[in-house]
Amino acid sequence: MVDLTKHIARAKQALDKRQYDIVIEVAEQSIDLDPTNLDIQRLLLDAARKKMKDTGKTASFISGLGFSFGKDAHKHFVATIKRLGKGPEPKVLVDAGDAALKLSQAGIKGMVPVAVFYYEEMLGGGLFNDKVLWTLANLYFEMYRESKVEGHLDMALKLLHDLEKGMPQHNEASRTMKNWEAMRSMARRSGAAGGGDYRNQLSSDAGARKAEALNKMIRTPEDAKEVLGYLDEDLAKNPADKQLWVKKGDIHRRMAQLDEAKLAYGKAQALDPHDFTLTMKLGDLVLDEAKSKIDALVASGQDAAQAKKERLELEIAEYRRRVERQPTDMGHRFNLGQRLIQAGDIDGAAAEFQRTVSDPRVRKGSHKYLGWCFAKKNLLDLASQQYTSYLSLAEDDQADEAKEVRYLRGRVLEDLGKRDEALKDFERLVNIDLSYKDAAARLNKLRGI
Repeated sequence: MVDLTKHIARAKQALDKRQYDIVIEVAEQSIDLDPTNLDIQRLLLDAARKKMKDTGKTASFISGLGFSFGKDAHKHFVATIKRLGKGPEPKVLVDAGDAALKLSQAGIKGMVPVAVFYYEEMLGGGLFNDKVLWTLANLYFEMYRESKVEGHLDMALKLLHDLEKGMPQHNEASRTMKNWEAMRSMARRSGAAGGGDYRNQLSSDAGARKAEALNKMIRTPEDAKEVLGYLDEDLAKNPADKQLWVKKGDIHRRMAQLDEAKLAYGKAQALDPHDFTLTMKLGDLVLDEAKSKIDALVASGQDAAQAKKERLELEIAEYRRRVERQPTDMGHRFNLGQRLIQAGDIDGAAAEFQRTVSDPRVRKGSHKYLGWCFAKKNLLDLASQQYTSYLSLAEDDQADEAKEVRYLRGRVLEDLGKRDEALKDFERLVNIDLSYKDAAARLNKLRGI
């Protein structure tokens, strides 16, 4: 563990003097050395917020938990922290929590508390985010399972209560909360009895076993079979419980049992015909069936071209239906735009991406696809602008997609006759990846070699 005592002391002194840039610089360097140190992260966040307040900027809320990670989890976390220093907006707090969690999953101990810290800071602003509430509740529950500290379970339950209150239609919150409450009740009863080891009692108690099975991650057919057995027991007692049917359908779909999943979702939809989430789940099953047909044709060595065309048509129809029903959900429009590109409808795709570019969750990808659409329409200046906008948002310009966009911009700049600018793009590409497509050859051609 790196000793950050001097760095923390320097950051505190700078914070007292309102030298926020120094605090942020020291904190970023320190976090690169030891990403698990919460003291320096608190100082960074405090300085970033005070700087934002002094400069008169305001934070904007954007739903998070939907971005991709690079191969180097540590590098990505540090990059996210640098974004945090520039503006502690809610989305960046969520991204910092996600990046910390990813670093924990990569094997770095001590990162779960960091993830919890950033998620709590985001929620502390009073904004509702179902994904953050769900993730944080599960983190607290795992902390409880490891430590048996009841306060962790209490916090997990509180978060689930907030989630259920803000999103009554959430598929898992209510059931998970009941299971965790049952575990807490059993723990308290066994503690009051004063005898035996709680974990031994838990493993031998049928109710606790059920609660554990219903909450664990399903990885094998045996896991699925066990959970489905418990669900069938509950459904026999309460066949009008929509969420039980939904969970049953989710498990069958996860195990690629599409007919069984369709039956379960259908039962749920019969109980609530107006639940559009169920309509989308059934639509996803239709797409899954189409993909299975393609896979079967490919596996048998047959031509799957017609099946792929049919699946694309089904996807376009499905996403159009979602856009019509939920026109403000840019995720639906983004998915539709991608399928329209595949179908060759460039104008239709561009129209969707011109809408989705306003949504921070899909802004970067929208710039990429808009650039591609403009290039296809020979609007090269506009294409170059969109690619530049994408690259300005890219956190890692060595990632595969960033390299692709830089290459596409270089090609557009070539066609525009902007030799010097194209030269810079191909030089950067070659420095990153010498063998990337024909970047080296194009670079030599631009240099006149």
